[in-house]
Amino acid sequence: MAHTLHESGVKPARSILFVAVTSEENGLLGSRYFAAHPTVPAGSIVANINTDMFLPLFPLKTLMVLGLDESDLGRDIRATAKELGLGVQADPEPQRNRFVRSDQYSFIRAGIPALAMKVGYEENTPQAEIARKWTAERYHAPSDDLKQPIDLGAAGTYVEVVGHLAIRIANRPDRPTWNDASFFKRFAKSGTH
Repeated sequence: MAHTLHESGVKPARSILFVAVTSEENGLLGSRYFAAHPTVPAGSIVANINTDMFLPLFPLKTLMVLGLDESDLGRDIRATAKELGLGVQADPEPQRNRFVRSDQYSFIRAGIPALAMKVGYEENTPQAEIARKWTAERYHAPSDDLKQPIDLGAAGTYVEVVGHLAIRIANRPDRPTWNDASFFKRFAKSGTH
């Protein structure tokens, strides 16, 4: 993704950081550390896009977006998806609390609007069954290895989506903000919301 953006020659208005963190499963340790000790001024970080576990197991036709309606980043991902001919859906399983169970939560707690995106699917479809089976048989299991079936087209489209979204956000004249009704607005710092 970083290579593709670099090779495109596009010079966004804001810098785009690519941060690889570790120890998510041990309490979001890597992202918590980075959010507390960023390598750039903390106030310059305007958004977080988490690409953890996007699971390209079948063609990408719809993006499942965690945090879709929590901030105005929802407008950015909807516009990006529309440009690329993709649908957008909110988390179909909100009871799993995935929006606060991955590295974006460290940024959210620092007041930074965030999204996490996955390859989406409609309930009661073959894709839903593939996702269910993967979760039951491979999630946090030794079988979650490099031998599993990957839809390379979906992976490529996902990279394109994230690149377009990152540029869109970086070129915004304003900072992303939490929606007024969002529970997470309480984390916004004074003067940054």
